[in-house]
Amino acid sequence: MAQIDLKKYQQKSSAPSAKSEPKSRGLADVMNMEVRWMEKKFGAKEKEAFYSELGLLLSTGVNIKTAFEIIEEEMTNKKHRALLEQIKNAIIGGKSIHEAVGEHAHLFSKYEIQSIKIGEETGKLPEVLKELGAFYLSSIKLRRQIVGVLTYPVVVISMAILIVYFMLSFVVPVFSDIFTQTGGELPQLTQLLIRLSNKSDLIFYTLFGIMAGFWILHKTQSKKEWYRQYTSALLLKIPVVNKLIQKIYLARFCQTMKLLTGAKVMINDALDLVMNMIEYYPIEKALQSAKREVVMEGKLLNESLASHSIFPKKLVSLIKLSEEVNAPEVIYDKLHQQYSAEIEHQQAVIGKLIEPVFIILLGVFVGFILVAMYLPMFEMSTGSF
Repeated sequence: MAQIDLKKYQQKSSAPSAKSEPKSRGLADVMNMEVRWMEKKFGAKEKEAFYSELGLLLSTGVNIKTAFEIIEEEMTNKKHRALLEQIKNAIIGGKSIHEAVGEHAHLFSKYEIQSIKIGEETGKLPEVLKELGAFYLSSIKLRRQIVGVLTYPVVVISMAILIVYFMLSFVVPVFSDIFTQTGGELPQLTQLLIRLSNKSDLIFYTLFGIMAGFWILHKTQSKKEWYRQYTSALLLKIPVVNKLIQKIYLARFCQTMKLLTGAKVMINDALDLVMNMIEYYPIEKALQSAKREVVMEGKLLNESLASHSIFPKKLVSLIKLSEEVNAPEVIYDKLHQQYSAEIEHQQAVIGKLIEPVFIILLGVFVGFILVAMYLPMFEMSTGSF
């Protein structure tokens, strides 16, 4: 973060003048229309910078109005600057920070709004904001790692499909015409290749249609319970990948619980907020059941989580320890760090394994086509064709 000159902000009045109020309200209405049009683009990267910088400025004693003005000045996106201007004006108008942020419910989650409210009520707002910034920084890091792991196989699969399609559609027909003119009986492997070549357009259009269908299904049904239940169960059956996905969401669970327990949030409220933030069906359902048992039956959290296989025994044991020694924040922090380290290691291993596997698969596809095409030539050279 660049060094900030606070002197130019110290001369400004912290309260808006009566003359400027109508103009500010009119301008805010216009900004509100613009922000709603682009609000989805205020994603994890922007939130990480916003929360981290706001928490840092407030911890150094800068007042909230000045802090927003400093952050606004650094914003290059006009829509994002307009959003912060709206929130700042709402705060100056007498609203609390969480109320001002809550006016943009499509942009800020219930978890964020409630966390800010907790920070205001407990006097730990700078710390809570920094934790929110750390949360989104961790989310960005995980997303980049996943993208890095998946980029190579996606590129290889795409190239393999294009190469196979080109060979079946343009190369194989040329050889097929040559072989047909010889009048000899083609090997079974070559006949199979020619049949595939004749139906190459149908095969690849069907493949493209299936991929498009899955994409449309995901876009239209991704929020439906049946879809989330089915896809999460399917992912948990994939070797290696299932453990990685489980650790990613357990790391998010631990990080969120660390923030909430550190702010002394009641366990039932904390579980509600975690469910809103995790967005992973198996953990959501487990936490729903756990909340019911904790609130209605008086069970401890570790006792409720122990009955759900999505939570490893080690995690449950450490949560039990945290409840016994009354140090949940420390335990959740250690668990988050441990899971994050394991995720990085496992992603690196998967990345190294994927490369040779896909090279072999690509080689098998191309090798099959080459062998099928050249097999008649070998037979002609031996006189058996």
